[in-house]
Amino acid sequence: MTPAQRRDFELIAINERPRGGYLTLNKLLERGLIEKGEPQTVGRDSLGPITVPTWFIPLDVHHQWCKWCSEQPEQANAGSVR
Repeated sequence: MTPAQRRDFELIAINERPRGGYLTLNKLLERGLIEKGEPQTVGRDSLGPITVPTWFIPLDVHHQWCKWCSEQPEQANAGSVR
């Protein structure tokens, strides 16, 4: 996993919005590490609703990630999401 993929995976895992582009997100999607959620309406303008994609981590993958995090030394986890 590239640093950008790892960052976005971790952001999605903690329910934050990913910062990467679609190339990064599509790689995670292809690997089955994330799934697309329902688009979220964040506003409206003269052209209609403004929607953004949402992402989530499948429960089994999230469980594995949580287990992996719990096995890491505290220092390794500190500030891993940038």
